Amino acid sequence: MSEVAETSAAAAACTGPAGGPDRSSGTSVPWPQEDMVRLLGLLQVSSVGCLLAASTALSRQLQAPAATMRECAGDPAKYMQALQAQQALAALSGVLGRAADVTGGRPGAPVSASWQSAWQSLQNLEMATHTECRYCYGPDWDIKPGKLVSRKGTWLKVNTRFSWELTDTQKLYLPQGVAMPVLQIGRVTDPVELKRHEWVAQHLRVWMKPAIVRTLEARQGAWFVYYPHFEDKGLLLIALADTWMKRTTQMSGELEPFEMIYVPKGLPIHIACEPAVVDEEWEKLRHQHVHLHRKIMLSSAPLTLKQDKYDIFVGQGDRRLIPELPKK
Repeated sequence: MSEVAETSAAAAACTGPAGGPDRSSGTSVPWPQEDMVRLLGLLQVSSVGCLLAASTALSRQLQAPAATMRECAGDPAKYMQALQAQQALAALSGVLGRAADVTGGRPGAPVSASWQSAWQSLQNLEMATHTECRYCYGPDWDIKPGKLVSRKGTWLKVNTRFSWELTDTQKLYLPQGVAMPVLQIGRVTDPVELKRHEWVAQHLRVWMKPAIVRTLEARQGAWFVYYPHFEDKGLLLIALADTWMKRTTQMSGELEPFEMIYVPKGLPIHIACEPAVVDEEWEKLRHQHVHLHRKIMLSSAPLTLKQDKYDIFVGQGDRRLIPELPKK
């Protein structure tokens, strides 16, 4: 194709069926901006120069690319990469120009402010819709609209492994009678989880707000003691009788072995802060002796030895210094 024919064809395509030059000052775009690089790749520099006179809109569109082509002496190997970069910037400019319509910004307002507002809105939306998934053993819970109510002391777990196979950071204890808000409840469908053991089918997946999980995590270090059984020496409690540390204020006879630790008479318990009055709603009304209990936070994890089904408190500190109990 000759240069004259090439220019005429391009001009006809750009100016539409009328074929004549459009000297209007309208805002119409003769050629799609996203296809401009392909058009310029078909033309010589002189042809692009002729198109500048075809219409006002086309002149605005091609002025910068034509200058770039001339600066590179009409060598496509030199100017094509620059033209691609120009098109990318032009596309970005178009998106930023429309950002005010999307974000509600005022015409003429700084684009950065509009994007900052949009980014903040997206962050707020992400926080509002973010959920955390956990697993629980279905028979331990009553399913209510929008919540699960624990029938007994149980665990919220990161997977369906047995609770004794998980570390303290992988499970969250919930005592009997706690109503836990949930957003969604479902069956276990993960192939990896389904292969763990035969009881997986009785587990549930639950989705909840992160704030609920953080609240449960904050109380994981809490234990309850029957205060008259201890001598209070500030941040040190001395057992005056054989007694228990419990995960809840329920009577020891009502609890499973994993919910309490046996404390022999005379052993000290180091605590991180002064014993606190029981203030959790689900704990305060369990029985008439709750007011004699105190909630404590241990200064370090308890060291225990297993005797029969029960954990026996032997101190806090380095487990290597703890002697083994004689076997029966």
